[in-house]
This record gives sequence, C-alpha cells and structure tokens, in this order.
Amino acid sequence: MDCDLARLALSASLDGEASPRELDALDAHLAGCPGCLRWSHQAAVVHRAVRVRPAEPVPDLVAGVLARASVPTPGRGEWVRYALGVVAATNLLLGLPALLLGSGSDGVPVHVARHLGAFVVAISLGLLYCAWRPHRAAGLLPVAAALVTAMLAGAVADVVGGDRPAIAEVVHLFELAGLVLLWLLAGRPWPANPLRPRRLGHAARL
Repeated sequence: MDCDLARLALSASLDGEASPRELDALDAHLAGCPGCLRWSHQAAVVHRAVRVRPAEPVPDLVAGVLARASVPTPGRGEWVRYALGVVAATNLLLGLPALLLGSGSDGVPVHVARHLGAFVVAISLGLLYCAWRPHRAAGLLPVAAALVTAMLAGAVADVVGGDRPAIAEVVHLFELAGLVLLWLLAGRPWPANPLRPRRLGHAARL
C-alpha cells in the first residue's frame, strides 16, 4: 500500500467504512511510514473537532412549558377529599354484592350483574385512590366522566322506558356525586385553550 492509498484507507476508517483487510494493510503501512503516521494523527484531530462540538445555547423554556402544562391544583379544601372518600367507599359497598354474589338487581342475570358490579367497584376504587393521592384526580377524570355519563344515560333510558322504577336508580347518584367531587379535586386539569400560550405571571417570569 502506497501513501495515497493509505490516506484514503485512513479517511475511510475514520468514517467507519474501511474493511478489515484495508485496516490491516493500513496498520502495516503506518508502522513504516512516519509521514503517514503524522498525517493520521492530524486527521484524527480534525475529525474529532468536526464531529464533537460544543452544544449551541438555547433559551430557557422551563417557565413557558410549565405555564402551558396547566399542572393540576388539587385540594380546594380537605373536605373534598374526605367527601370523595366517603362517597367512593359507600359506592364500593353497594357494588360488592353484585360483583361477588351476582345479586343486587332484580331480574338481571348473574353474569350481567357481576359485570355491572365490576364497573361500580372499579370506579369506586379509582375514586378512593384519588382521595388518597389528589394529584392523580386529573388523570382519572376523563375515564370517570365517560363511565358515569354512560351509566347515567342507561339508567335514565330504563326509567323512561318503564323497565326500572326511578327509586331503583337512585344508587347512581353516588356515582354522579363522586364525579363532581373528583372534578373539584382535580382543580384546573386543562387550560381553556391548550394551543394558545398563557401570559406568564410576575412570579413565573422571575
């Protein structure tokens, strides 16, 4: 291998494109050619300077991101947590017989009753968890709203259609109360317009 081929092979090795055979020939040439060896050191320095550069400075976006994130503000009084816990525990006790025994609804097959009981128990456990960990309320809110709305719609349809007496559907008021309390606990889960950045307050700008 002459010097021209050696320098081509060296350039290829810096780019990770040299074959094992070329690398062996290059090593043998560099061992006996001080000029190419010196050139290889210089090429390595230039290659590293081009590939590794200081990161360009970027503006601090933390304040803007946090302003648009609309972090939930749980709380609004400890009474909300306690009330949510009581409502969830009561609803849980009402749903357990249907889940475990398949009972609680006249004329409803055991399989269907257990499925309905599973929904009630699941939403009740979620509400209990949010009463314990209020910062999770915003995450459960969309699922709870969809589930409770669907269950209330079904209850209203049954009452209007004469399939169930209104008194038998009063139990769903616990689910509605739990949803309202969950909304209060979530505080401000979403901004009014998530695509429009809100102005930062004086404290956030600092």
